Amino acid sequence: MKKISLKELADATGGEIISGNEKAIFSNIVIDSRQVDKNSLFVPIVGEKNDAHKFLDSVYEMGCRVAISSKRDIFLREDFNIVLVDDTTKALQSLGKYIRNKLTLPLVGVTGSVGKTTTREMVALALSDLKVFKTPNNFNSQVGVPITLSRINDEEIGVIELGMSQFGEMEKIAEIVKSDCALVTNIGTAHIENLHTRENIRSEKFHIMDGMKEGSVVFLNADNDLLENPPKREGIIYKYFSAKGNTDCDFYATDIVFENAIPKFTAHIGENTVRVNLHVFGEHQISNALVALAVADHYKLSIESAAKHLEEFRGFAHRQELIKLKGLTIIDDTYNASPDSMKASISILEGFKANRKIAILADMKELGADERKLHREIGDFINENVKPDAVFTVGELAKEILLNIDPYVFTKSFDDNDSLEKFISEYFKDGDVCLLKGSNSMKLFDVVEKIKKYEKFIC
Repeated sequence: MKKISLKELADATGGEIISGNEKAIFSNIVIDSRQVDKNSLFVPIVGEKNDAHKFLDSVYEMGCRVAISSKRDIFLREDFNIVLVDDTTKALQSLGKYIRNKLTLPLVGVTGSVGKTTTREMVALALSDLKVFKTPNNFNSQVGVPITLSRINDEEIGVIELGMSQFGEMEKIAEIVKSDCALVTNIGTAHIENLHTRENIRSEKFHIMDGMKEGSVVFLNADNDLLENPPKREGIIYKYFSAKGNTDCDFYATDIVFENAIPKFTAHIGENTVRVNLHVFGEHQISNALVALAVADHYKLSIESAAKHLEEFRGFAHRQELIKLKGLTIIDDTYNASPDSMKASISILEGFKANRKIAILADMKELGADERKLHREIGDFINENVKPDAVFTVGELAKEILLNIDPYVFTKSFDDNDSLEKFISEYFKDGDVCLLKGSNSMKLFDVVEKIKKYEKFIC
């Protein structure tokens, strides 16, 4: 990030300098008081439960000398440079817009109900013949995105993840990012508790186009029922990709084969084709890789080189992470869960050769009034698409998954992780493959850590 002065900060946010020197500068933005240094701007976010203004004195003690505040009567020092604003979150967003307007590199916006982070990583890899910036960690919110943009330096292109869970959130973020091109991975049921219908989710996701210039391109997943023929926005060019071989699309996949649930396929990118050999699980990864190649082609990069870069992708911890123990294979997908991502993960089991295929599934949160129905549909999906040997559930909602499971499947429900773990410590045998999947709050990752310590499976 290039240095910004206190005067620029005041101008960008419409704020008032109430202490310090207008020539004071900062070169990074921080909302976590524990991460400040002498070059930081500290932005105290006011939440429902916490008000970070209480940390102004501690960040000063740690060497931070620039902050914004929505309170005039606060910790003031002659050498503490403070800009007074009406709302610190809105001020941070205004600063994000100021930073964006000074950037000259193109930005690729990535959104969708599931798979945003994986797609972001694949797009960044496909573009890596250029010097690429990508959203760090999960800085994809209306607070995180301005910080993301502030970290761009001398890169040639940026891949920016845009997340949302509430009405109006995407609109704010998209106006900050002003994507040069964008992609929507899918429209599912994540955050449906807040947004009520998938159509509402689509409407909100489509605000990613806010701020895009006329003639900008948006890539849509034609295999998703709400994206194959959505309402169009004038001035935007729509291009479609299909992992299911839809030859009417601009980009599609054929000749798909799976080796232990890992796909290889031929990508058709315009008039060109390239063979893609991935090293991550699941049919859904074909869509992610395909749109990554489409973006690389959009920026006139070699699709052969882009496909080679995609082979480097190995996924993330707790996101379909493969853990091979002595005689036991674990698929750790405990980072989070929605109905769509759970179905995608369960499908992975079908591609494995194993003594027994086991699914451990925990509650999916934030599903609203249909939460029980959506859990039961997971059971229906298993009956129609996968032949597991056992399905175990954790939590009250996940019990619904087992209600209509085929009788040949061994099933058992548990109220908590401790009782589950005690059971599987005796149940697991050599040659088993086990998937663990649930919402982050269910903490199945703790169970994974205990499994890794089972003596009989330690290499």
